Amino acid sequence: MELTLLALYGLLVFSASFAARRRGPEGFYVNNRESGAWSVGLSIIVSCVGASATIGMIGLAFAAGAPAFWWLGAGAAGLVLLSLVLAEKVRASGAYTLPHMAESFLGPSVRPVISGVIVAAWSAILAAQFSALGRVLESLTGFSPLLCLLLSLVLICGHTLGGQSAIMRADRVQALVILLALLVMLAWLTWRNPAWPGAVELRAVSAGFPPEKLLYFLVIVGANYVVCPMLFGRMLSARDRRSARLGGLAGALGIALCAALIVSVGLACKGLIPEGTPQDEVLTTVLGSVMPHWMQLVVSFALISAIVSSADSCLVTAATVLSFDLLGRRGANALSVRRGRACVVALGLIGAFVSLLDKGILGFLLMAYDVFACGVVGPVLIGLLLHRKRRIDPRWACAAVGAGGLLGLAASLSGAPAWSYAGLAVSSLLTLGATALSASGCGLRKG
Repeated sequence: MELTLLALYGLLVFSASFAARRRGPEGFYVNNRESGAWSVGLSIIVSCVGASATIGMIGLAFAAGAPAFWWLGAGAAGLVLLSLVLAEKVRASGAYTLPHMAESFLGPSVRPVISGVIVAAWSAILAAQFSALGRVLESLTGFSPLLCLLLSLVLICGHTLGGQSAIMRADRVQALVILLALLVMLAWLTWRNPAWPGAVELRAVSAGFPPEKLLYFLVIVGANYVVCPMLFGRMLSARDRRSARLGGLAGALGIALCAALIVSVGLACKGLIPEGTPQDEVLTTVLGSVMPHWMQLVVSFALISAIVSSADSCLVTAATVLSFDLLGRRGANALSVRRGRACVVALGLIGAFVSLLDKGILGFLLMAYDVFACGVVGPVLIGLLLHRKRRIDPRWACAAVGAGGLLGLAASLSGAPAWSYAGLAVSSLLTLGATALSASGCGLRKG
């Protein structure tokens, strides 16, 4: 039964990808810029509600309580800021990727640097998705971890080969599936464990989620939603600036709702499984030891849908940046679908390999967030806000991205969040310093 349903799901995924192949280069990279506000919003929701918001976030809620909400809650707050302040500027740029847009206000020499950071960071995020999907498939099928990893690779790459057009069309259905599954799962767990709401303490912090962790989530995780190549890709696919702004706000509302539901699921698991269960194994343990078979199927396929829909967004983001910004050439061949699909396969293989390092779902995500937020968010945000008002020297911008990214990497390797704050501050201050020097006429020559 499970294998039959998995085969049908795989067939649907490949059908969506195949149907989008006739839409040409613009369809692959930006969905022909025809997405309405609801399409943008729903795609944003399912892009963000993936591995971190299923297996990872449920485990965090089980261990740390209600403050786990901030994992997605901080992102929703950052997305509101993006929607209100930047969305219309992003869409008005007419760019195809975040680095393509950044070139106009940070200079051409910065484009490959930012592109390299994005490809590296989103490969780590993709590894988290492979890790999560492999665990769900292993629980559902009983196959070996390696075979489940190969199945994950086929599902994720197969869907992503259709580009943004295939992904955004499928996201409309997958958003509904995810929401309904969360509601069904929460209802069943509440029936099984009716006392859980009375034990909840609605606090912003807890012993397992101290104030310093909340600060990290609001600043570093939230920053990744203010400037994000994946979210920018959705807004660049919108039909106009209004659709980009309203779609972002709808996405923020949906993410906050999903965060509340997911945290509730994690809290409802308490008392049903042993307290010492590892965070990444909470949901799979509940599936295997508490839920009846029909619930296992419903939840497992909703999880597969959530993870695949988030993973394909990560993969298409990294692949379009690699294809268009790093490997692309000027002129008619810049938007090459063939090269884009080759990048999808190559980065899919890299993400699957990196997942074998077994850093943990949240570990992979936080590593990517540190590097990207520290290196890229400050310079791009400042560049967008000051575009056409102040000149930013490209050499200073490169230095800002490089210095911030290295400090973010130090934070990830050391586990010390102070390096994250230092990286974000250094990259932002270097960019602001470059604008001050340019305004006074003391800046370096444009490179």
